[in-house]
Amino acid sequence: MKVKMKSLLVAVSLLFAGAANAQTVQQGLSQLDGDQPSKAKATFESLVAAAPTAENQFYLGYYNLRVGHLDAAKAAFEKGLTIDAKNPLNAVGLVAIKVANHKVAEAKVDFDKIIADTKSKNADVLFRIAEAYVMFYDVNNGEEANKGNNDPAEAIRLIDMIPEKTKVKELTVDMNTVKGDAYLIKNDGGPAVSAYEQANFKEKSAKLYTKIGVVYLRGKNYQYTVNAYQSAVETDSNYAPIYKRFGEYYNIFNRYKDASKYYRKYVSKAEASPTILLSTAKLLFLAKDYTGSMEFTSQAEAGGAKDNDIYRMKGYSFIELNKCQEGINNLEQMVKAGVKPYYLDNVYFAKGYQCLNNDSLAVHYFEQAAPLDTNNNHHLSIYSIRYKQKRYAHAADAAFKSIEWKAKKKLQATSGDWYNAALAYYFAAAYTPKTDSVNRVSLAMKGDTSFAKAIGINAKWPPFYLFRARTNNLIDYSGDKWLAAPYYEQYLTVIDALKAENSTTYKEKKDDTYEALRYLSGYYLTVSKDTVKAEDAIKKALAIKPEDPDGLKSMLPGATPATPAPKK
Repeated sequence: MKVKMKSLLVAVSLLFAGAANAQTVQQGLSQLDGDQPSKAKATFESLVAAAPTAENQFYLGYYNLRVGHLDAAKAAFEKGLTIDAKNPLNAVGLVAIKVANHKVAEAKVDFDKIIADTKSKNADVLFRIAEAYVMFYDVNNGEEANKGNNDPAEAIRLIDMIPEKTKVKELTVDMNTVKGDAYLIKNDGGPAVSAYEQANFKEKSAKLYTKIGVVYLRGKNYQYTVNAYQSAVETDSNYAPIYKRFGEYYNIFNRYKDASKYYRKYVSKAEASPTILLSTAKLLFLAKDYTGSMEFTSQAEAGGAKDNDIYRMKGYSFIELNKCQEGINNLEQMVKAGVKPYYLDNVYFAKGYQCLNNDSLAVHYFEQAAPLDTNNNHHLSIYSIRYKQKRYAHAADAAFKSIEWKAKKKLQATSGDWYNAALAYYFAAAYTPKTDSVNRVSLAMKGDTSFAKAIGINAKWPPFYLFRARTNNLIDYSGDKWLAAPYYEQYLTVIDALKAENSTTYKEKKDDTYEALRYLSGYYLTVSKDTVKAEDAIKKALAIKPEDPDGLKSMLPGATPATPAPKK
C-alpha cells in the first residue's frame, strides 16, 4: 500500500511539474512576443537552471534565435543535443541558424534530413522547421534585406503535412499562425487572414488580431485595420506591439501627434531596453517628434547601445531641431565610423549645410541624394538655392530635372513647375550681355516656351503673361517687332477679369500695369494705328502715374510735344 501511494505521489508531482514547466514556457513565449526580451531571457534561463533538459535548452536557444543572439542560440542547442541526442528539436534549432544567416538552400538540405530521420511523423519537427522558414522575415525591411532568409512556400507545405502525416489531425494555434505568416510573406492576404482567424477562433489573442490588422493595412483596408487593432487592445491592453502598429498606421496619414502618442505608449508597455529605445527613437523621428527621438536615443546610448545608427539619429534630429552644426558633427562621426551609407544621409548633410548657409555643399549633397531618393524631389531644393544665388542657368536645369522626376513618378507637372523654369530662363537671358545676342535670344526663347506651358495649365495667373511679355522683349532685341504686345494685352485682360470677379487671389501691382499700358500705347500708335486704343491706354497709364514720367501725353494726336526737363 505504501509503495502504491509513493508511486501515486511521484506521478502527481511529475504531472504538476510538467504543467508548471509548460506554463513557464508559455510565459516566456508571451514575454518574447510582447517585446520584453530581458524578462523572456530570465524565464528561459530559470527553466534551464531548474531542469536542464533538452527541451528547456531548446527554448533557451529559441529565445536567443528570436532576438538575434545566434552564438548563444548555437551554444544552447548544442548543449541540448549533449543532454539528449535523440531530441530532434535542438538539431532543428541549429539548422535554423543557417536560415538566419541567409543560407536557406543549405538549411533545406539539413532540414530534409531531419524530416527523413523522423519519418515525417513528428509534428513538432515539421512545425518548428516551417516556423524557421518565416521567422526571420521582417515585413518592414526591403526585399534585399529579406533575401535568402525565408521560404514561405516550404513553410506552408510542411504545415499542411502535419495533419496528413502525424497524429496531430487539427492544426494548433501556433501552426495556423506560422501558416498565416507564410501567406503574409507571399503577399497573399486572403489565406493569411483565414489562417490567423482559424487560430484566433481557437484562442483569441492580441497577437493574432494585430497580425490580421497588418494584413488589412497592406491591403489598404483601413477601417478593417483599425477594427482589428482595436480588438487587439480590447483583448490584451498590455500587448506592447499593438501600440507600435497603431503608431505606424497614424504615420501613414501624417497624423504625427497620434503616432507619437502610440509610440511612447509602446515603450511604456514594452521593455525599455537600449535596443527597443533606439528603435522607438527611429519611429518617433518618422512621426516628426524630434525632441522625443533625441530623448530616446540618449537613453539608448546611456543604456549601452552601440548601434552606429545613434550618430545618424542624433544627426538627423539635431538638424530638424535647427541645431545644424551639432547635426553635421554627428553625421561626420557616422561617416568616420564606417557606417553603411544611406541616401537620407546625403539629404540631411544637404539640409544641415543649407541651414549653415553653405549653399555649395548643400547643392553637392542634394545632387548626391536626388538619383537615389525616389520619394522626394530634391531638384526643387537645388532650384531654390541656385535661384537665390542668381545662377539662373543652373536653376533652370534643376527646374527641368524636377519636371522629369515628376514624369518618372507619373505625376503631372504644375503651372508652378513650368513657371520656375521660365523665370530662371528669363533672368538667365536678361543677365546675358546684349553683345551675346545668340545666347541671350536662345535662353529667352526657352523661357517663352516654358511660360506657354505654364499658361496652358493655368490661364488665369497674371504674372505668367507679364513675364512672357518681358521675355519676348528680350527675344525682340532690335525692338522693332513688338513681340510682347499680345502678352501685355492678355495680362491686362486677366487682371480685369479678376477684378470683375472680386478675386483676392492676386494683388495687382500698379507699376506692372503701367508697364503694360506704356508699351501698348506705343504699339497701338506705331503698329496697329489704332488711336482709340492708344488714347485709352494712355489715359489709364496717366491715372496710375499722373506725373507722366515717360511723356505719354505728348504721344496723343495733336498734343504739344513734351518740354524736356532742365538739366541740373
